[in-house]
Amino acid sequence: MVLSQQSTRAKYPLAIIHKALQVLGPDILIGSDIGCSLASTVASSSFASEFRRQNHRLCVNAFHGYLHNAACQHKNHPSVIKGTGLEDLETMERVFSSSNQVASLTRHGSAYNRHVYIDMFFKNWDADKYRNLGLMIYNNYRQALKIINSESIKLAEAKESLGISDHDIESWREEEATYFKTLGKEPEYDVHAITYIELLQSLRDIQ
Repeated sequence: MVLSQQSTRAKYPLAIIHKALQVLGPDILIGSDIGCSLASTVASSSFASEFRRQNHRLCVNAFHGYLHNAACQHKNHPSVIKGTGLEDLETMERVFSSSNQVASLTRHGSAYNRHVYIDMFFKNWDADKYRNLGLMIYNNYRQALKIINSESIKLAEAKESLGISDHDIESWREEEATYFKTLGKEPEYDVHAITYIELLQSLRDIQ
């Protein structure tokens, strides 16, 4: 069987997700640059039922998500998924960006030296992140408390001034989702109305 380049590359994220199912347990949110299309691939995989059973979910990363259309963002962007919190799912981008520092050392080095420097970089990255893990969690916790304490007040004031409730906000979100689903599709009522008008115009011309 001949596989396309895209389907061939899909084996890598599929292998990672399959391993996550075995190791990490249930209720995992997985971010990918193409999380929306990857979700369809996972749904057709041999472990699709296990993926659903463990209540895993795919989404797009925050930075890359803004390149997707509005309908995709409405469903797959981390900012609209309850429970995501402050996580933007762009850790790999930060790793890749930082690893550019190694380029000046490896550009003219031998294959052996390139492997040594790259290995040293990632070991140092892991050590730094592990050493600062407690501080990062503490700062994120403080940031989350600040957002909850300050933004909740502003949100409550805005809802009161506009005379709206949480139910109104949820209903607007549902209306937006319905709009995106039907975007580009002409409503059946409009089709019949236009046909009726065209028939009236034809009758007028005949008369």
